Amino acid sequence: MNVYEFQKALAAPGRKKIILDTDTYNEVDDQFALAYAMLSSDSVELLSVNAAPFLNSRSTSAADGMEKSYSEIFRIMNLTDPAAAKKIPVFRGSERFMTKTDEYVQSDACDNIINTVMSSDEPVFIVAIGAITNVASAIVKCPDIVGKTGVVWLGGHALERPDTKEFNLKQDIPGAQALFDSGIPLLQIPCDGVCSQFITTVPELEYYLRGRNALCDYLCDITAGYTKNPYGWSKVIWDVTAIGVATVPKAFEFVTVPRPFVTSDCRWAFDAARKPYVYVRKIRRDPLYADLFRKLSEKQ
Repeated sequence: MNVYEFQKALAAPGRKKIILDTDTYNEVDDQFALAYAMLSSDSVELLSVNAAPFLNSRSTSAADGMEKSYSEIFRIMNLTDPAAAKKIPVFRGSERFMTKTDEYVQSDACDNIINTVMSSDEPVFIVAIGAITNVASAIVKCPDIVGKTGVVWLGGHALERPDTKEFNLKQDIPGAQALFDSGIPLLQIPCDGVCSQFITTVPELEYYLRGRNALCDYLCDITAGYTKNPYGWSKVIWDVTAIGVATVPKAFEFVTVPRPFVTSDCRWAFDAARKPYVYVRKIRRDPLYADLFRKLSEKQ
């Protein structure tokens, strides 16, 4: 599969088989994204979920972040659809970030990616919404997956930004370098400058979601609890957009451009001879939020 076949397959009608790679406890957006994927069975077939590592104020180490995400995955899946939660496998991911571009981090999540992609006769898409460690490790461990799958990654900032010190990317620079240099079909959703448009507010969430079901109440609660200064506050629900490229493609403006290099000091570098990749240039928030709110609030 090349990048053009990858983009065509993503945009085609019907269900897309995906592996979701998520640092679910990192903040509040992954929870929305996971529930949205489960509730979008018209366009998404969620094959499995991988827990990704993260390190910030909500974890004591990358391994602790991964374990907390692993637990949060089960919480969200059971709130969303307990029956489906029993059928969708969940895998522990990397306990540390990559230190070299050619040395993978062994994990169950890494092997899940390899085994699922290599055994499938149909395209399987990897949707990554955290540090790219699990995915990059699978590419390094089994380069053959490069020709059989494509990656949707929410990571890095817009190409015109002076740096790309975005949380998902800066945690694992060698992993990001391995991803961009591998030539794997790739769709990038940049954060600052593109996905930063995808905002909502506590009053909007309360209006559309509060009281509809236990999942909606949980999402409202964790979002409101994310700030100590709620007056006039808005929140980007970043990771929903990575599912949205399959559910509401009309909400996105895509371009195909040469993929950049990721430098060791977390900047973009450019070479017009590099293989192309798909870059999201613009997101229209309204149709995507409308689909998200409808599916969350109508959940039985």
